[in-house]
Amino acid sequence: MGHGALIPLFWLYLSIFVVQMLLSRMKVIRIPSVLAYLILGILLSYYGRGLFHQEQMKWLDGLSEFGLYYLMFLSGMEIDFKFLRYQKGANVRQNPLIIGLLVFVGSALLAFLLGTRIHQIDPSIKSWMIMLILLTTSLGIVMPVLKETGVIKSQYGQLLLTSAILADLITMIILSIIGGSYHIGFTWRQASVGLLLPLSVIIYQAIFRLRKTSFWHKEFHKNSVVRLQGLLAVLGLYGIITDMTGSEAILGSFLAGFLLASFHLHDHHPFKEQLEGIGYGLIIPIFFVMVGFRFNISEFVRSPEALGWVPLLLSTAYIVKVLPMMCLGPILGMRRALAGGFLLSSRMTLIVVAASIGMRLGVINKEIQDAVIVVAIITSLLSPMIFSMSITEPS
Repeated sequence: MGHGALIPLFWLYLSIFVVQMLLSRMKVIRIPSVLAYLILGILLSYYGRGLFHQEQMKWLDGLSEFGLYYLMFLSGMEIDFKFLRYQKGANVRQNPLIIGLLVFVGSALLAFLLGTRIHQIDPSIKSWMIMLILLTTSLGIVMPVLKETGVIKSQYGQLLLTSAILADLITMIILSIIGGSYHIGFTWRQASVGLLLPLSVIIYQAIFRLRKTSFWHKEFHKNSVVRLQGLLAVLGLYGIITDMTGSEAILGSFLAGFLLASFHLHDHHPFKEQLEGIGYGLIIPIFFVMVGFRFNISEFVRSPEALGWVPLLLSTAYIVKVLPMMCLGPILGMRRALAGGFLLSSRMTLIVVAASIGMRLGVINKEIQDAVIVVAIITSLLSPMIFSMSITEPS
């Protein structure tokens, strides 16, 4: 394409800017930017497909995938350790980690029961795979929505963020292990996933000691470019490690952000603002636009079997998240508990990954995979809007 190879990217950024300006002028209904980007992608797939040629899609998909990894990195960076640390004499019911674990256990029990029922309807569908699919939560949607609504640093926001992290982290680890061992058996490569946490501790200690040296102050402290490059190098290191262990790169990206969060950068820290500006302004919107762009609704409509699975999967997707959160009504208030349950029902990335792994392993069929993608789109469009309309003011 020569000099025209970047034209699709130019159109994307122009469209993203227009959408952002429209969102800023909408005062009555607060639509999350994630939702707007997905809709933009769907519209572009219908009316602007002529702008995108096949050879250009490869590098756009690569940029989109990096946007996902960077979003996972920023998600890990948003973890506030003071909310997760247990304090003597503190009310255990107010600890986001404890509550998040209880919500996950409740969701797991419901997902197992519903997965067993779906297996009874179609014995070719494995109940454990449906359980993993239902357990997923899109951290990539939950975190930006919490940030936009201004609740991410509150105890309520940290509870929802922690619940989303646990759901994604545990399912990521299980999928990483099962994906490589279901047919060939459990090997040392799958077992090495467990090395990620101790490696994170070692890297943290290395950076912590490096910060006390004159080399750090000379090369990193006053040079923002080198500091950013060093951070991207750490992100790349985690990507290499996760590839070597056979786990998902989104797991390594999240752990890299979690590592940076341990250095307690405040919200208006120049370095943190620089990282967020690069992510939310440059890279992450491409990911959400391309997800919408890749969805082919006309193909799905022509499959009655896939259409038939959507209502059942959609209802179960909400049940496994909303019911456990409703149990927190006495602590959070029923309105906030329901809003949180709907937000945690947002599913986009990991559920699609889980469905593709299930299809590859032969434990779900093509109709289920297509229906899962539609459920992911619907929950990603509907759930953030319900949450944003329910949370009228930040906490």
